[in-house]
Amino acid sequence: MLVERDGLLRTLADLHAAVAGGGGSTVFVAGEAGAGKTTLVRAFADSLDRSTLVVAGACDPLTTPRPLSPLHDFAADADAGLGDLHPGDRDPVEVFSDVLDRLTRTIRPIVMIIEDVHWADEATLDLLRFLGRRIGDAPSMLLCTYRDDELGPSHPLRPVLGQLIPLDSTHRLVVPPLSVEAVGLLADDPAVDAGELHRRTGGNAFFVTEVLAADAPVPGSVQDAVLARVAGLSDSSRRVVEVVSIAPRQLEIDRAMSLTGAIPDAVDGAVGSGILLSDGRSLRFRHELARAAVEDALPPARRLDLHRRFISLLEEDDPRDIARLAHHAARTGDAALIATYAPEAGDDALARGARRQAISFWRSALDHPGGLEPATEADLLLSLGRELRFVQEDVEARRALERAAELYREMGDMRSVGRTLVLLQTPVWRTAGKDAGLAKTAEALEILEALGPTEELALAHYRVAHNHMVDRRRESAREAVAAARDVARAVGSDEMLWRADMIGGCIEIVMGDAALGVEMLEGSLADAETLGAFDLVNVALGMLGSGGGEARRYEEAIPALERGVEHAVATDDDGNAAYNRSWLARIAFEQGRWDEAGILAESALRSVADRTDIAGLTALCALGRVRVRRGDPGGDQALDEVLGVADGELLQYVWNAYCGRAEHAWLRGEPRSAESLVAHAFERAMETDSPWARGEVGFWAWRLGLVGGPPDGVAEPFALQMTGDWRGAADRWRTIGCPYEEAMALADGDVDSMVESIGILDRLGAAPASRLVRSRLREAGVEGVPRGPTRATLANPANLTARQLEVLELMVRGLSNAEIADRLYVSKKTVEHHVSAVYAKLEVPSRPKAIAAAIDRGIVEI
Repeated sequence: MLVERDGLLRTLADLHAAVAGGGGSTVFVAGEAGAGKTTLVRAFADSLDRSTLVVAGACDPLTTPRPLSPLHDFAADADAGLGDLHPGDRDPVEVFSDVLDRLTRTIRPIVMIIEDVHWADEATLDLLRFLGRRIGDAPSMLLCTYRDDELGPSHPLRPVLGQLIPLDSTHRLVVPPLSVEAVGLLADDPAVDAGELHRRTGGNAFFVTEVLAADAPVPGSVQDAVLARVAGLSDSSRRVVEVVSIAPRQLEIDRAMSLTGAIPDAVDGAVGSGILLSDGRSLRFRHELARAAVEDALPPARRLDLHRRFISLLEEDDPRDIARLAHHAARTGDAALIATYAPEAGDDALARGARRQAISFWRSALDHPGGLEPATEADLLLSLGRELRFVQEDVEARRALERAAELYREMGDMRSVGRTLVLLQTPVWRTAGKDAGLAKTAEALEILEALGPTEELALAHYRVAHNHMVDRRRESAREAVAAARDVARAVGSDEMLWRADMIGGCIEIVMGDAALGVEMLEGSLADAETLGAFDLVNVALGMLGSGGGEARRYEEAIPALERGVEHAVATDDDGNAAYNRSWLARIAFEQGRWDEAGILAESALRSVADRTDIAGLTALCALGRVRVRRGDPGGDQALDEVLGVADGELLQYVWNAYCGRAEHAWLRGEPRSAESLVAHAFERAMETDSPWARGEVGFWAWRLGLVGGPPDGVAEPFALQMTGDWRGAADRWRTIGCPYEEAMALADGDVDSMVESIGILDRLGAAPASRLVRSRLREAGVEGVPRGPTRATLANPANLTARQLEVLELMVRGLSNAEIADRLYVSKKTVEHHVSAVYAKLEVPSRPKAIAAAIDRGIVEI
């Protein structure tokens, strides 16, 4: 009986009605274990008629969850229309796109149910992110259940909820405990003390129903209630229940009968008692709590025997479900069995893009080293340490790789020692500093050069080239690239050739011919996609995005970064996902999209394990500089957080903080307070071959009177302004798409240009700089200096942001979204977001009505 859930059912029905009208939604149904989430969702599904397609899947409570388990369920459902999904054989992003396409292009509304997402593997969580951000335009509902009482601060579902809950298309329903009155209604027996039963169960629906079904005095625990109910079965039915308890989620009927030697009547008896449920093919418990209670009560020898016998059955499958085998191997505690299946399960998970699941399987194998040969143990430690770097587990990554290196040394495998030392650079750098990390690669190079040409030697040269590139040392980087390419050709390594060419593109985009660098990196990206190597795709997207951003090639950078976030999230590459988000924040800052920059920066900071890693530093710089330019509080604190570690970091990650602090002092009329800081930054910048670092740091050294003109090798717009060509600088900044820099170049010009500068600064909301330029005009004796924007003007009639106003103006001028994207040097997707926001603020449904409203209300002049 479903009691006290009418309101929740009505809400689901209302959301379904909106879905039928084209307004898709994601619904998270939360509640403690046993609250009745599944019962609610199934009652809702049962209430729908055939005009709605319902497809259902679930996440597994395996020791290590099977990657994309719900998609396997959907693919097996003939009605779902996803039989060709093949989630284990393809790039996760392509699979996710196919699911979204099914939800979007459906003839009838779809309700897609995913149960128990608190058990979801990382790939499934990425699927939720992907669908949740896009389902608003689909005639479908994504309905997910999860246990909110099991979500600790670091639970991987939390960031997913944090990203999706704020969306208008996402809803969260909570299934509360039952009241005393509801417990009495369920008991329907005056002899039952409803108050006492409520006290003992806390109103938990599952506990209440199990205790009542036991038909016995109220047990002291739920396990007692479940076992009392099982005890009432025949011996053969009880054996069926016990064997089903070892299989999380469900067990096939034929396998249950095989393991128990039971006859069909025994299975039917277990189902008829209400303890087990069946879909005609499989058996499962009504609730995971009941399953766990029965499995935990099994005598140890019987439990071990069942797991071993079930492994024997699974081994006969073709293809074998390796994740399931690894789970049952882990439950036996048998080191040999675990060593047989856990490593393979880890490799399989990684191939599916489920990096965290791979890590979990490998940990399982390494927790039972007795079954591993030394070479296998070393290889597992190498794999574990390599992948831990991507999920920001640097301490454990370092420990695993150091142990792998020890084992390889003991075996005399110096090639593998060299490879491991190269991989050790990253976690050692992050935990012990740059010099300690670089020393690992230097040691690797010394070992590997003595062995002659090998793929490992090419890898070491590639790492050296990468180190020089990030340190912005052009010629040293090019020499190392040439060495890596020579060795890669000698040993016939396509991957090492790819890496050498990719780093060559990075060198060009940030220190050489930027257009050539873009072309090279786009070629590397295409090659990585052809190979189907998702890690290489992540690298290429990140390099094109961040390198293009540094070179202010926004047209190429933004799409690469946006796609890079999606691809990194889909493959558990937390570091690249966070770094790409932080660069999107930096570019939004540079383009004057300051609201968006702040949101992106905060999002990036929430996703990093350490605010002083490269992603955190980049995001802090963007956040601090937005606040400084707006005159908001907290800008100096964010920048000082970066400067606190700046001397130990690469200049590329911190030069924005030096410049932001200089700008803050200059806008406040206190330039001398920043002189020593800028002089130090200038010295560092001149040691690099980065035209943009030299340019911006050199510009502030010039602005503060520390240099008389542009140093050698500075980026063009900075050089123009430092030579007095303020008009040329403004034109160049306008072409690049940096309105604040354009305004500040105009501010160095004549009266008319300063008035023009004020208009740009006011539109941006750059109050400190606007006040400074107005003060200059008054000091020059100019009368009738335009007043600053009033509070009412700043809060325009529709409360549009500066960027939204700019988009609306271009819409009024007849530009399409693609043309607006070209004009503003942003992606088409970004323009679409702005257009949607404009519609919402103007309260109009379409482009023509938005244009009419803009003209009628005087928001845009024609």
